[in-house]
Amino acid sequence: MKFLLAISSSKYSGPTLRAGAMIAQAFDAELNVVYVGAKLKGLQEGPLDLSRENLAKWNIYHPGIEVLKWAFQELKEICPANDELKSAEFNPEHIKEDQNRYKLILPTTKGCKVQLTLREGELIQELRDELQLDDYALTIIGGSQGKRHMAHDLIQYLPSSIFVARGLDLKKKYKLLLLVDDSEATKRSVTFGAEIAKTEHWEVRTLTVSKTKRFGRGYSGAAKKAKAALEKRDIPVEQFFLTGDPVTTFVDFSGDDHIIIMGASTANPLKKLFFGSKPIKTLERSTVPILIVK
Repeated sequence: MKFLLAISSSKYSGPTLRAGAMIAQAFDAELNVVYVGAKLKGLQEGPLDLSRENLAKWNIYHPGIEVLKWAFQELKEICPANDELKSAEFNPEHIKEDQNRYKLILPTTKGCKVQLTLREGELIQELRDELQLDDYALTIIGGSQGKRHMAHDLIQYLPSSIFVARGLDLKKKYKLLLLVDDSEATKRSVTFGAEIAKTEHWEVRTLTVSKTKRFGRGYSGAAKKAKAALEKRDIPVEQFFLTGDPVTTFVDFSGDDHIIIMGASTANPLKKLFFGSKPIKTLERSTVPILIVK
């Protein structure tokens, strides 16, 4: 399993990097940390042979190298059990051009298998291009994303599941809030949530919201199956059934101490563009981290 993690700077991406490494270790997944920056003037004429440049020069001309070096040092602390990573050094001579981006492959061992990648261009397009190069299960992105059209673009154009680390405070004790309905995506989101809860020992709640006071066979059956799947893995779960507008209820219930996990919508893409979907609207309005499972 492979995860893609997007970072922007050492100032703002620390919580996202740590959360991404934690989730990757929970799934024993490979982690590709990618920096997407704007194309720099004077460096757009042709391919760049980074392997022939020294780090000092690239610190001057390309901020992405410095950010990746920071991420590399952080990952050494985040993954202390990885002896190979601990003994490795950040060497720009190992950065190579590969399929319109630049990457540095680091030592890999179980628990923290890491790749560092530099891309230039528009964020969503570059992430989409990176995702098309390999079979990624999850994209992890910082909390500044997810508003207005960005929320739509993240969900519509990135083919993997998406974790937006909005408002993430690693000192806070979060509960996992699984949003359960009768969609096929609910099964996948419950599986994803169970893996995280089992590894991190987080409390789990499920929330099922109906627009009317009636909870049909589909909703009640989905909630029952979710509970059974969690308890089968010895994960205690609290279940809640509320009436009201789904998105408003999701946001209000999550408060500031939940991580929302929900399935992606299967509605027509054109309909989602004009009218939105529950995941898009929830991502736009929520103030807590949210995982949308595809």
